[in-house]
Amino acid sequence: MTPQSVMDMHAKSFAWAARFLAPEAKLDAAQLYVFARIADDLADEEELGPVDARMLELQRLENNVLSPASGDELAHKVGHLMQAKGVDSDVVRQFMLCLRQDARQYTVQTTEELLHFAYGVAGTVGQMMCPILGAPHHAQRYAVALGVGMQLTNIARDVVEDAQRGRCYIPAQWGASIATLSAPSGEQHIQHSFALIKKLLSLADDFYAYGQTGFQYIPANNRRAIRIATTLYRAIGQKILKNGAHAYWRGRTSLGRMEKTKLLMSCYCGDDALSKHVVRDVIALDMKHMAAVSGFPLAGA
Repeated sequence: MTPQSVMDMHAKSFAWAARFLAPEAKLDAAQLYVFARIADDLADEEELGPVDARMLELQRLENNVLSPASGDELAHKVGHLMQAKGVDSDVVRQFMLCLRQDARQYTVQTTEELLHFAYGVAGTVGQMMCPILGAPHHAQRYAVALGVGMQLTNIARDVVEDAQRGRCYIPAQWGASIATLSAPSGEQHIQHSFALIKKLLSLADDFYAYGQTGFQYIPANNRRAIRIATTLYRAIGQKILKNGAHAYWRGRTSLGRMEKTKLLMSCYCGDDALSKHVVRDVIALDMKHMAAVSGFPLAGA
């Protein structure tokens, strides 16, 4: 399979948006996606083997990407791409480290831990994408914010699936537990669990709001694709909220083709819902969240 076909199969929302990238950026983004997908599968997919063996494979992949003289074809291509574009090797290491930490049963205790995780597995990918898109270094803070927002949306969408696998990314300090999130019983438990998901999506909106202020730094030939990707991800959260508590536990929320087409057209017309989102003291609020997490390159101008 080609990198593009892998992205089309596994990253449906981003694949829709990636169609609007400039040709070179589209190919490079697909290469980066395949690398991130393989690494994520090694961390998550138990059928790929015992966890210790998968961790060794993750380390091998990291080493080969950072030193792409090896015979690993994927690592060779991705490593040379990162070198050519100036991707920071420390960001790659942070991404791989967080995946290794996530490989075993994982629960989050605090909001800070949640944001550190979201940065590690997704904000870092935003950083790696920046030079591929041709965005300047100082735009990385906005790319990180978008990555974190998208990961928080993913967590909100996948609460049941994660809980069934022994994982809970909603902080325990919010009142979350694997038992109640996997199959809440009774109206009170259902509403309590859904309130946690709503809180998670509200936090995601804060990061989307901050991230969108950096769209101006993305070159025009790639800007629309990132606007579309952001709009599609945020729309998943909006659909979760619209469907309500009882619908949530009946199945995973996704966007249909017509929904995606409508959102795509709204972006073309400059009327995406994200641009109308009120940024609530974005510097005071979002920077408070972001600066609390070690490794976020977001403090300051």
